[in-house]
Amino acid sequence: MKANTNKAIEFLLARGNLPILYWLKKDILEVPVEREYKNLQKYATRIRILESQRENGGWCRREYEDQPRWEKTYYIVETLRNAFRLHDFACTGILEEVQNLIQFLFSTQSKEGDFRGAYLNEYAPTYHALILEVLCLYGVDGDKRIQSAFRWLMRHRQADGGWVIPYRTMSKLELKERYDSEDQHKLKPVKPDTSKPFSHLVTGMVLRALAASPTWRNHKDTKRAGEILSQRFFKDDMYEDRQQARFWEEITYPFWATDVLSSLDSLAKIGFPPDHEHTQQALNWVLSRQMSQGYWEAGFKKSTLEDHLWVTLSVMRILKNFGLFEI
Repeated sequence: MKANTNKAIEFLLARGNLPILYWLKKDILEVPVEREYKNLQKYATRIRILESQRENGGWCRREYEDQPRWEKTYYIVETLRNAFRLHDFACTGILEEVQNLIQFLFSTQSKEGDFRGAYLNEYAPTYHALILEVLCLYGVDGDKRIQSAFRWLMRHRQADGGWVIPYRTMSKLELKERYDSEDQHKLKPVKPDTSKPFSHLVTGMVLRALAASPTWRNHKDTKRAGEILSQRFFKDDMYEDRQQARFWEEITYPFWATDVLSSLDSLAKIGFPPDHEHTQQALNWVLSRQMSQGYWEAGFKKSTLEDHLWVTLSVMRILKNFGLFEI
């Protein structure tokens, strides 16, 4: 099955969305983008995000501040969401604000090497991976703290080669007793039962971080993670977070949780061929979803036209990385 890439490009060009035009020209058409880059520096949404940055380099909605238990969680989540958006608006590490957000993210790194705080004091490989992905997008893969964080991931795999949220490997009763404790903030993180199967939600997010890293992209353990993830396409997860198989089809951008689009993006980057059995199955599903007008729809019920534009651009990137782009 083939995509009508010409129609997709026409659709994107006709909408005149400045960030979309920038990346379409830069990544897909490979034509000069100086005008778009300059205009993005005055882009209203970009300016608004930068102006709302807090003194610590992060972002947090005011209604979530001063909540001792969860404030750090909200800071991490909001900062990550804005970090992805700013990258889409062509912000780079030369900006002081980006340097500050990078330092904020590093401030959440523990002595063990993991980024912690999203799940209280528990290990959080999902947010750990999101932070790694963002930092690699901003070009700091060579930082020794980044490499320490990747090595942490390699030390905290399941026996089958994937990853889980460690506290999900406990029984619900054990978890309840743990968090009924008055000293819950002082508890050491739960270590995973590595004999239990991996979660494709978590493994897909980790794979994105590995694929974003020039250092780890071609590592044998990255290839292994890609292989086992692809075997789970369109199947239920082993754990209760986004467990139903339907979540594979809830394609969105910016990538966050694992879906078929974010997974294909990673597989293309780490060198999987498009005719790989499971990759081809997922690609055919994506290609079958192209609308007659040329675009792909984002999966959320409340998705906007802009969401559809970003998802369509993501499909174009994937096709190009797989060597399937035709114009």
